[in-house]
Amino acid sequence: MPAEATADSYAWITHEAYAGMLISGLSVIFVRDRDHASLLGALGLPMPVDEAGMLTPAGLSVASVYTHPAGSIMVERTGYVGALRAVMESLSTGAVAASVTRTFETDMLFAYAENGEVISAFNVDEPASRRGRSPDAIAAHIADLGFPTFDYDLEDEDEREDEDEDIYAAEHGKRLLALCCALALATRLTGLRLTEEQLAAPLPQYSISSLYSAGGVAARFV
Repeated sequence: MPAEATADSYAWITHEAYAGMLISGLSVIFVRDRDHASLLGALGLPMPVDEAGMLTPAGLSVASVYTHPAGSIMVERTGYVGALRAVMESLSTGAVAASVTRTFETDMLFAYAENGEVISAFNVDEPASRRGRSPDAIAAHIADLGFPTFDYDLEDEDEREDEDEDIYAAEHGKRLLALCCALALATRLTGLRLTEEQLAAPLPQYSISSLYSAGGVAARFV
């Protein structure tokens, strides 16, 4: 059941087939109590981008929306829309939203919002450093999911030169585990689960460039 999601529930996203997507960036927003139309309306999104249009505009940001009996899931494959405060506040007004974002810079961000307010947000490699209205509201789930710790001291780099390759491999594995933990946390908090089959399905894409440009540089909360 979604409420009992674990890191293993999202092990599929660590497979080689998704390596390119994770490098270029991925942002997933789980929204309970908002259907497809309600989600688009809350963000003021236009009609889907047609296939020809997707190939021409430079810098066009697009996302797909997956339906679920209890809500909707928005996925952007090259940006960080789920890390924008205004987006999370809008989507969670009268609803519950949780987002997981992995940027092309390998930053990983998590946010949980209810009723138009960010409850708890953190950088996934520092789950103990949370902020928001009630940062500890999700502490029990974080502890139960077993988020990995990142304690490699860069000051020791010269002394551990021969171990660099092993360290990189270990850190990469930890980051993939942290991503799976974050997705499982979003599923626990919203009851919505993203599946491999959903990502493989061809769906309309919506232009979300306006979400980044509204009011100048969009504010990130983590």
